[in-house]
Amino acid sequence: MIAEKRRPASRLETGACLVYHPREILHERTFRMADPQLLTVSAPSLGIFIAAVLGLLACSTSAEAASLPEAVDLTTEHRTNPLGIDAAEPRLSWRFAQDGRGRRQSAYQIQIAGGPEALQAGNTLLDTGKVESSQSLSIPLKGLRLASQMRYWWRVKVWDDEGKEGPWSHPAFFETGLLHRAEWEGVWITSPIGGNGYHSDITAEADTEKWVQVDLGDSREIAAVTLFPARPYNWNEDTPGFGFPLRYRVEVSDDADFRRSTVVADRTGEDQPNPGEKPVEFRFEPVRARYVRLTATRLYTRQDGQKLLALAELQAAGPSGEILTAGRPVAALDSTEAHGWSLENLTEGITRSTAPSRIAPLFRKEFTLTKPVRRARAYVCGLGYYELHLNGQKVGDHVLDPAYTNFEKRAYYSTYDVTDMLRVGPNAAGAILGKGWWGRSPVLIVQINIEHDDGSRTSVFTDGTWKRGQSPILDNSLYHGETYDARLEQDGWDQPGFDDSNWEEAIVAPEWPTQQLSAQTIQPIRVTETLTFKSMKPGKDCWVFDFGQNFSGWCRLTVAGPAGNVITLKHAEVLYPDGTVNQENLRSAKATDTYITRGSGTEVYEPRFTYHGFRYVQLEGFPGHPSGWDVLKGRVVHTDMPARGTFECSNELLNQIHRNSCWGFRTNFHSIPTDCPQRDERQGWMGDAGMTSDMGLYNFDAAAAYNKFLQDIADAQGEDGRIPDTVPHIWGTNPGDPMWSAAYHFIVRDMYRHTGDRTLLERHYDGMKRYVQMLEREAQDYIITRNNYGDWVGVEETPKDLISTGSFILVSNIVADAAEVLGRKDDARYFRELSARIAEAFNTRFLNRETAVYGNGSQYSYVWPLYLKIVPPELHARVVENLVHDIMVNHKGHLSTGFLGARYMFEVLCDEGHADVAYTIMNQRDYPSYGYMIEMGATTIWELWKYETGRGMNSHNHPAFGFISGWFYSDIAGIVPTWEGAGFGRFDIKPHLMGDLKSARASVDTVRGRVSSSWEREGSTVRLEVTIPANSTADVWVPLAGEGSAEVLEDGKTIWKDGAFVPGVPGIASGEAAGRWVRFQAGSGQYRFESRS
Repeated sequence: MIAEKRRPASRLETGACLVYHPREILHERTFRMADPQLLTVSAPSLGIFIAAVLGLLACSTSAEAASLPEAVDLTTEHRTNPLGIDAAEPRLSWRFAQDGRGRRQSAYQIQIAGGPEALQAGNTLLDTGKVESSQSLSIPLKGLRLASQMRYWWRVKVWDDEGKEGPWSHPAFFETGLLHRAEWEGVWITSPIGGNGYHSDITAEADTEKWVQVDLGDSREIAAVTLFPARPYNWNEDTPGFGFPLRYRVEVSDDADFRRSTVVADRTGEDQPNPGEKPVEFRFEPVRARYVRLTATRLYTRQDGQKLLALAELQAAGPSGEILTAGRPVAALDSTEAHGWSLENLTEGITRSTAPSRIAPLFRKEFTLTKPVRRARAYVCGLGYYELHLNGQKVGDHVLDPAYTNFEKRAYYSTYDVTDMLRVGPNAAGAILGKGWWGRSPVLIVQINIEHDDGSRTSVFTDGTWKRGQSPILDNSLYHGETYDARLEQDGWDQPGFDDSNWEEAIVAPEWPTQQLSAQTIQPIRVTETLTFKSMKPGKDCWVFDFGQNFSGWCRLTVAGPAGNVITLKHAEVLYPDGTVNQENLRSAKATDTYITRGSGTEVYEPRFTYHGFRYVQLEGFPGHPSGWDVLKGRVVHTDMPARGTFECSNELLNQIHRNSCWGFRTNFHSIPTDCPQRDERQGWMGDAGMTSDMGLYNFDAAAAYNKFLQDIADAQGEDGRIPDTVPHIWGTNPGDPMWSAAYHFIVRDMYRHTGDRTLLERHYDGMKRYVQMLEREAQDYIITRNNYGDWVGVEETPKDLISTGSFILVSNIVADAAEVLGRKDDARYFRELSARIAEAFNTRFLNRETAVYGNGSQYSYVWPLYLKIVPPELHARVVENLVHDIMVNHKGHLSTGFLGARYMFEVLCDEGHADVAYTIMNQRDYPSYGYMIEMGATTIWELWKYETGRGMNSHNHPAFGFISGWFYSDIAGIVPTWEGAGFGRFDIKPHLMGDLKSARASVDTVRGRVSSSWEREGSTVRLEVTIPANSTADVWVPLAGEGSAEVLEDGKTIWKDGAFVPGVPGIASGEAAGRWVRFQAGSGQYRFESRS
């Protein structure tokens, strides 16, 4: 199987006699007794206590010695007690817990009820009865039709492998949100922000056709069309009638492509006078049509000679004068989406070009409650971003919400418990909106459902009675920053009793802005950490702060000054030689926040609707001398995925690389895995995402986040199977580079290995299969020649068709693997055979059998077929030799690959018995290497191997090369989840000894419990301590440091000697020689191995 490198671990033999084995902890021993009280014994009396306990246990059976089994850490949809889910069959998981060795679950029982008391009383909605199964992960809840806005409580009872029944777990709950669109009583409201209108792309020829059209949604009676000329508010040429065509026609049709249409106005015969700012109206006998199109046949010529079409607004009206085009979607031959020009501005209802206002509008609604509140939930979505307020307080701790998606297909709403925020009497709800990735006039939908003590219900929701006003945020942009004028603050705007008489009524959006409004189950973006600056240095009219760490987020500013003082914060990753911030590598992103003081004493400001990637901040315009550590704080912002892994070793360089990788990963996850957090990009580049999913799942509780991103990919996939370079698709090509599109398969593979969630395969199998079928149609003699990026940012190039064809092999095998798990035997056979045919074509095309050289002899040219396991056996040794020679001789112990080749390099070297070569690469400190980044002061991972600061691709916080952290877990510490034992049901612990590395340790809080591996080497002795969670088995590969015969002990008892397994130690079923390891099959528990050779 090529989807996962390690061979499967064998199942633990059954029927072994299992006895209690005390845990070995240096200073304190904790034993779980059957009662289940805990007894803690201090180190001085430890020996006497252990002797007594062991004497007692010698008389006990294994059933008596082991504690009762129990289910702990219950989750729903990979979350603990989630609010507002909308899955029809939520996935339930728990961790089987039982002390002792070799403990396994044999059965479970799930009960669901409407409350914890009902559970206790046995008044259940669903009871599975005893189910004979060891499964505890992502079990779909079947047999219960869920209702909206209901809290369901559930508990689990488990049995162990000896049939011993455990107690019921502590109850957990999940709460459903609004499951059906009809349950949304609220409507979307908006506040147009203004702008110039619509602007086509420019052209050199006046007699060039340009068209723009409006979709009315369905066929309507149209009696008039009015064209409103533009007069740009921010253009070099301030000319009334700017962009108005000289010759044109207006036509209507029921076909979007206007194959059949009715011309309602024809001005193509001769040049028309420019109307200036006067609207041009055409009235005619009513005609029924869905689309209205303006086609310019001779364009406007601006001062610089360029030709274009522009309008402030296009309106179509019905026979009674009603406007049919308000807020309707617009399409065009082409469009300029910048400088206040946008397609959506053509129908936003503003008929004159105006400077944008209400960039971040405020909305509010007062309401009165006459009864006490028992329970209240707020369901909210605001595009692009929102903050919801109730009675003067922000609701929740989310920032930059909702999660980024292809909003036209899907947007997410969040659910908040607001019970304690409401009161009897007057209340006020408020919201503030930001641009985010939305790119249109902001829209908001809110529904607050309230249940009173007497059982009655009240709903508060967005409609045309809400008011809209201007916030102090004058501008907000993810790239450019936020401008906030504190003088415009309206005290009490989100509290009852505020005078909103000068506010306008909210505008009801004419239609839903998204096809699907789904519950947001990914962890929200939050402020996860606050940093204090390491230094503050004066510059010319500025102060430069160094936080000592590159991160994503913003700053919290504390200042006291006169009203109208303009303060700017410029963010950057690097400095100029004079110590000021260098923003060149941010390209067009200004990354500058501006705060205008109110003049009311001490003021505290931090942005709402932007974020930056930075280490340094240049503070300008600050009144006086900044003093104190609170003047500027760094606020770390990203998707809040708790850490679940730890790694440390005796080599401090590797430890720093690991820390850099983790900082880079988490600060590049903002509801999607991004390529960078600082420049004018920050997209969901699939290449980066596919390279880092494994390391992300080792280090973070990322399952919910990747579930969401896999849905994003599925939403972005075309019917023909194509998957774009970026998801949501903003940049790049579609179909994307084959190695970029393959991230779909890579993430599903890694998620299944780490979580054991079979439903992932069920949900995404058809999409993965369609993509492989697309490649199959595209391939020429099984070779894929299309490739955009090659081995991205490599020192040396690798043939692009070699890379793409290898990708074809890999994704075919992943689909075959998934088909086997799902029982689709015909598909599994077909795609396995397809992989073999591609592999044969690969070797025919790219392998020189005389020299054992693949491709052009680059490192990736060798690594790729070795990883894919397609090298002919008779040439295998020579191919490996060629790879090692290129690394050690041609490149003096350095990599020459980009992040694709590097991703597989270290794994291949370890599998081929050259871990020392991998370690040599990791210890380099000159270009190109990880150590070079560290030597140059990096605190995250760079985009390039080389240090660059100018314009171009010079991100100093890029996650892709951070994949290396996953290798630290899998090959240095040796913790390897397998496909066959998905979800750490069966896994490997196989540490590699390498170079002068004296020790390493790692732990992962897996879905089954903590897995840990800790080893140290002293001469020819290796000590290895491991933890295997209950309901798991592992192949433990104990490394041998010497060359002679080996003896292996576990907690002082010999288990391997004279080349043979010595049975008798509980939990260890077998052992066998495996090269420079001895491999033992072990059940759950804690073990202390020692090898002597």
